[in-house]
Amino acid sequence: MRKKGDICKYLGSVIRTKGPIGTIKRIGMLIRRFDISGNKMKSAVLEIEQMGKKYKYRPTMIVPALVLYRHRNLLSCLSDANLESAIHGYTHKYFTPLNLHEQVSEIQKAKDVFNELGIPACGFRAPYLSWNGYTSEAVEKNQLLWESDETLMWNGFENPRVSKLVNSRENAVHELYTPLDAEKNVAIPRLRGKIVCIPVALPDDEILVDRLGIKDSKEIGQLWIKIMEDTYERGGIFTLNLHPERFRICREAMEALLRRAAEYSEPSIWVTSMREIADWWKEKSQFQFTFEAVPERGYRVRCECTDRAIVLCRNLPSEASKAQFYQDYSIVKEREFLIESGNLKPCIGVHPRCSRMLREFLTDEGFCYEVSDKNSKYSLFLNEYETFARKNEMDLLSRITENPNPIVRYWRWPAGMKSALVTTHDLDSVTITDFLLRLLGK
Repeated sequence: MRKKGDICKYLGSVIRTKGPIGTIKRIGMLIRRFDISGNKMKSAVLEIEQMGKKYKYRPTMIVPALVLYRHRNLLSCLSDANLESAIHGYTHKYFTPLNLHEQVSEIQKAKDVFNELGIPACGFRAPYLSWNGYTSEAVEKNQLLWESDETLMWNGFENPRVSKLVNSRENAVHELYTPLDAEKNVAIPRLRGKIVCIPVALPDDEILVDRLGIKDSKEIGQLWIKIMEDTYERGGIFTLNLHPERFRICREAMEALLRRAAEYSEPSIWVTSMREIADWWKEKSQFQFTFEAVPERGYRVRCECTDRAIVLCRNLPSEASKAQFYQDYSIVKEREFLIESGNLKPCIGVHPRCSRMLREFLTDEGFCYEVSDKNSKYSLFLNEYETFARKNEMDLLSRITENPNPIVRYWRWPAGMKSALVTTHDLDSVTITDFLLRLLGK
């Protein structure tokens, strides 16, 4: 049970991040959005499920275990094959202060509840997106597949019509989520150990509706479509988070987003579930290339991958059939082909002293690399990244793009898809009572 000091801390955090007036408004919103029976939230969940059916994908419901157990009959639809379920903590509590043992215990207790109810859960998102350096390890120790807490902020949410009071809360948003700047970061999943870490896009419904006061669903839809267009252009992932409590406000926005996504073709947007994203990312991590030197010509390349893989090559002087795909990358349709690259192996050489984080990033991006100190052997050789961080990723990709030599890679997404879109839905509470019990740690 949450102690009195913890309750005060929670309320202080709410007031700090939403503002005094925002906190008062939040109380009124709760009364309008929730009821005692839980039928409002059940209706929202079922509507989200139907929208998933219409657009042929599985939305992901992310639920605290005690909320799920308390409303196990009402939420029996979560065992339906048309929805994916994930863990949102045992209770809706902050994970940031918790050590590894505490996080493992919280997730294990939650997982036990899901198992008892026969509702499969393969992923995790911390309440309030409040993760720390232990979270991925705690998720892995509980043998889940994915975790989704890191945030990327798109700057298109600023709205000149919003009052100075509302605009002043933007700093509170950054304090609460500590998001990365989407313009300066690569929006892709990351394989960390056995866990696939899938970033969350901001602004979400909570920021747009409650913090910035945007209630026009058409306007919200335009902002989300702008994010999707950016991720499509850059080949990334857009992980939408829309709480069921705001679904009625944002229904048209979500529909507009999915309708626009369906209009893309050749290449398409992969509208899918979190589990399918994670399964694919792990599948892709096993792909390899082998190279056989062909004297005075170049290298014969063999692709060891599944049928869903997209093989790309840039600056391709080759006998292979190819089709332009992304930037100056072309799709190579064959699984074995010759690249006339002379003495240069068409992959990336990485000096042994380079950071492990560099090698992990190259793997996530689908690039083939070899650890070597022979810098003249490769189309591109990297020897200066003894430390490598997120801030270096865009520069590295630019360096690869500017390199004039042929380089092969696997694309981020399967089967002709250029980017990915998933919708997630944090079902924090089902009734007003749930919200009040949250203050007591229940």
